[in-house]
Amino acid sequence: MAMNRYGIEARAYWRRWLPKRCAAIPDPTAFFTNLGEQVEQQVGDLWDQMVINDQPPAEETHEQRVGRLGMLKARAEYEVLGELVRLPPEPDTAVGDEADDGLLESDEQFAARTRDVQEHTEWVSFTADALIDGTTTVDDLTDEQLRQVLDYMTPSFLRLVDTSVEDLRSRGRNV
Repeated sequence: MAMNRYGIEARAYWRRWLPKRCAAIPDPTAFFTNLGEQVEQQVGDLWDQMVINDQPPAEETHEQRVGRLGMLKARAEYEVLGELVRLPPEPDTAVGDEADDGLLESDEQFAARTRDVQEHTEWVSFTADALIDGTTTVDDLTDEQLRQVLDYMTPSFLRLVDTSVEDLRSRGRNV
């Protein structure tokens, strides 16, 4: 199993801020792969709970809904990462340390990542709209594209297009 983005972020954070603890891990790849999976599961669970408890505005547009759900997911990620990944730094790691071994991103990398996130968010919104209005079907999407849509929409979104995660899995889809 490949390490997900949460595992990659955890590994980078721990190498930078918890170097002694990180060095003591016997199998870092397995550890951070497992930690990433735990984070992903807890983010999904917390996000689902936030969505259930959220009170959407009455006249919300689809784009506003996508934005609101994206913000709820960001809050869930922030909370879970704060509990499992972004632990307090070890005492001998200072903020000004230059030993980041290339793990911290430059302003240009940050700007590029921000652009990519914006483009991806627009793609998800467009794709969700197309699924709802019938100009695109679930079968038109690859498994990866479907997972990306579900990353920003709750699995109950699929009810709008008469399917479910369980139904897709029973048809051999990897979601």
